[in-house]
Amino acid sequence: MEDHITDESMLKFPDGFIWGAATSHFQVEGHPIEIKNQLSDWSKWASIAGNIADSTTADAACDFVSRYLDDIELLSGLNLGALRISLNWAVLCPNDRNGQGRKRLNQEGVRYYKKLLSTLKERGITTFVTLFHFCLPQWLAEEGGWLGPRTAQEFGRFAELVAGELGEYIDYWITINEPLPYAYQGYVEGSWPPGQKHHYVNAFKCVHNMLEGHALAYHAIHKIIPAAQVSFTNHWRPFVPVNKWNPLDNLVTHMRNRVFNHMFPNAIKTGRMHFPFPLTLRTAIKELCEPIEGLKGTMDYSGVNYYTRDLSHHSLEAPFDVFGRSTRCADSEISCMGWESYPDGLYDVLTQEMRQYSKRDDGRECPIIITENGFADLFPAHLTEDGDWSLIDDYRIKYMISHLKAMHKAIKKGANVKGYLYWSLLDNFEWAEGLKARFGLVRVAFPTQKRTLRKSAHVYAKIALSNALDNRSGY
Repeated sequence: MEDHITDESMLKFPDGFIWGAATSHFQVEGHPIEIKNQLSDWSKWASIAGNIADSTTADAACDFVSRYLDDIELLSGLNLGALRISLNWAVLCPNDRNGQGRKRLNQEGVRYYKKLLSTLKERGITTFVTLFHFCLPQWLAEEGGWLGPRTAQEFGRFAELVAGELGEYIDYWITINEPLPYAYQGYVEGSWPPGQKHHYVNAFKCVHNMLEGHALAYHAIHKIIPAAQVSFTNHWRPFVPVNKWNPLDNLVTHMRNRVFNHMFPNAIKTGRMHFPFPLTLRTAIKELCEPIEGLKGTMDYSGVNYYTRDLSHHSLEAPFDVFGRSTRCADSEISCMGWESYPDGLYDVLTQEMRQYSKRDDGRECPIIITENGFADLFPAHLTEDGDWSLIDDYRIKYMISHLKAMHKAIKKGANVKGYLYWSLLDNFEWAEGLKARFGLVRVAFPTQKRTLRKSAHVYAKIALSNALDNRSGY
């Protein structure tokens, strides 16, 4: 590791460091099979008035399903050697056939993903593939989603079929993306399917069943591909008390940190869920504390999604809200998602919070991949005369550079970071926010689907090509 830390003018990264970008199927594909028949819970949810902030849908999204060859050219032109995608479970398993013994995935969907993945491999691009990125097949959603009696088993079977039919094209597997935010948005906040609010017990049952599904998927993949690299992506967010002298703020901050940041990886480390709550609440979820069969040690690398920190405080309006309340830092740059740019948090996550997960069960180092990190740089002042978004995204560039410096500092400190995937390659459909939150290195003019590289894309391409940051100019 010496070469990449000695030259003070250039912040060099380790040889073989992976530079790439990330996407997810529902946010970019515009898959006609799914949209026409509303095969997923999200395609149905987005069609209901009031569920999406800007009243848009993902009917076309980025039309990636038709334009992926051009988008791969853009990726390669940016000197990026990795792409993260996700598979559309609803397209690959559009109906309930497991009762009759599903033997194969939907072959129309398989042909599309096989073409996409084989093209990436032919170009020498490392593939990161997510099996569950927030979207359930509608037939499973109608049975209760992740609270249903067989979703975990169905997910394990889905992973097995994917490994058998597409596994040769997959370098890194991600079973589940951001399980805690998914449970929170769906069962506490109510802004995502199934739209339940303040159902804390259901949120934890969802996480428990996702842990079961993860374990089943992990072992199913390894049964077919023993050397597979399988993990999940955890949304890491430092929680800081608004008033460090207030014991209630500190209590809420501690609980939020243990739940949001540590519940999933700690369960994989120990084999069961742990709850940092008073005895009365733990009693209500007692059955969720039992060991989960096959769970312990099911992580071959650590997938880190990082965007911002959270200033937490206890609220008298909701004194028993175990998730507390959040406030913004007035002195920092804020994205259109309301997220503060806080690169020190990434350093803290990589060097402190994740330290307890740095070793596998067999004693080997557990490598880290930054699987998402990005900034939605969209402000009214950035509108061009034709009403499209500007290609000048200086806030995004500043965010990217500061976080890459924090990552380099963490590597210098000993963090075993092997790669960085910017979120996102393309502007896309940002869930409940719709099309207004623009994370892309590539601007997408949605009415025409025209792609244009932003300034940040050129900056990132230079960094990826040199495998280094110029510490004098910033990039």
